[in-house]
Amino acid sequence: MKNGTLILAALVSLPTIGLAADEVKQRYTRSADAMADAEQYGWSGSVGLGAVVTRGNSDTSNLSADATAKLDKEKWRHKFQAAALKADNDGNSTAERYMLGYKVDYKLDQRSYVYTALRAEFDQFSGYDQQLSATVGYGYRLLNTAADTLDLEVGAGMRQNKLNNGDTESESVGRAALDYIHHFSETAEFRQGVLILGGENNTTVNSVTAIRANLVSSIAMEAALKIKHNSDPVGGKKETDSTTSVSLVYGF
Repeated sequence: MKNGTLILAALVSLPTIGLAADEVKQRYTRSADAMADAEQYGWSGSVGLGAVVTRGNSDTSNLSADATAKLDKEKWRHKFQAAALKADNDGNSTAERYMLGYKVDYKLDQRSYVYTALRAEFDQFSGYDQQLSATVGYGYRLLNTAADTLDLEVGAGMRQNKLNNGDTESESVGRAALDYIHHFSETAEFRQGVLILGGENNTTVNSVTAIRANLVSSIAMEAALKIKHNSDPVGGKKETDSTTSVSLVYGF
């Protein structure tokens, strides 16, 4: 429906208002030079690529890619995300999934903030050609130490779902999120992220569990388990998909 698209556009334009805040810096697994650049320009992030290819009695391929970029300033924090997964078995596509996300935080103080989040998912094997959401809400940094950071968020907004058969439905959704990072050392970290979007037609849960360790300079190895759950899948699809990956990651 066009109403859903109009509502998404309206939410994007919502202003967030708050008090000035001190800068809250985050640490990530990257080289000393990259950390110095982040201190100067505020940018940090990573790009990862994983692949598994077999040839012979069975021809299979599994390619995955992830990218994250963050800009952390005194009052504002921006986060961009992108992910892709494509799998083939004997020439037949068995998975094809893409995600784009953007979230902006306005810091109220060292721990509290308000946010606007946009998310677009494209996954033909889930029964939905696309799922677009826009939400606003409140976040709180429950842990903020050199070793651990934990952000908790709640909010609400709208989601537009386009089904494989061409039908479109719009619904209001509630949003809950968790983002936890534990640093084992300056070169190794554990991350747990959970995102829940609950609506009348469908509730989706996305979970990412990852361990990353530096190999050399800005190059790291990451092992990750990604789980996506749909409470009401379309067309007899399974409720839960899981992906286990090992990737090379470039941090900046």
